[in-house]
Amino acid sequence: MSAYDETLLITPKNDEESLMICKIAAAAGIPTLVSEQPHGARLEREKDLVARIRVANPDALLVTIVEIPGPEVEENLRAEGFTVEIIDHHRYDNLDRMKDTSSLEQFLATFGLEDTDLVGLGFDPALVRCVGIIDRGFLWALRTEVPDKVEQKRVRDYYRSLTLELGKDRALIEATAKDAWDVREVINGVIVVRSTKKDVGIRDAISFLIADNFETPQTAIIVEGDRRLFVQESDASATLFKTYGGFTFGRDRCWGIQSTPDKPLPKLEEIIARLTS
Repeated sequence: MSAYDETLLITPKNDEESLMICKIAAAAGIPTLVSEQPHGARLEREKDLVARIRVANPDALLVTIVEIPGPEVEENLRAEGFTVEIIDHHRYDNLDRMKDTSSLEQFLATFGLEDTDLVGLGFDPALVRCVGIIDRGFLWALRTEVPDKVEQKRVRDYYRSLTLELGKDRALIEATAKDAWDVREVINGVIVVRSTKKDVGIRDAISFLIADNFETPQTAIIVEGDRRLFVQESDASATLFKTYGGFTFGRDRCWGIQSTPDKPLPKLEEIIARLTS
């Protein structure tokens, strides 16, 4: 009998951290239901969830959900007899799930996976844990916690291999990011990067370009057409969240918002004013 026979992990596979979680779960034999949702996943969008849980693991009593918020659906699952456990480190509209540790770090702790276990499963523990470091504090945290530059490069190469494995059109993303970066502005000390391609997510690539060009965190605004806007490395991120909604990440140092048909993005000038006032 496995320690995970009565467990089901529900997780997306939409970024490097969640891909790492999926890989470790598969190797460890943790029954897993992988969501197909991109960033911004919500539990209420998971169709026929209870039926799918019972198919994925008919013996499941404990359901552990990674970064797919949905309090009402969570309560419905509890009413169905499941114990629900949440792994997350973000702050959403009307829902605070901010934590100091990344979801990957929480996943390892939740399932009791130590470095020796990771080695036995075929993983390099240092690389695994650095994926968690990057997710919670980006390359700035990596530089602080792993000061050796050779090791930093090894981690970055591994992280990039995960990115490519996700199947994203990385060439298009990086080309779009470079085009936007080349015409960036600096307004009152804030780096402003704008892309007109709303369906190409450049935030991650721009973050790496910033880290390649600066030794310390820089306040930046990244705009993806009329669909998404992000602020990174700012003390004002929590205030922006309270004012406009959206979500925070990076230990409340970063903020993002996505437009809806009835709620366009805030004006760039407004955001700059709030960052520089």
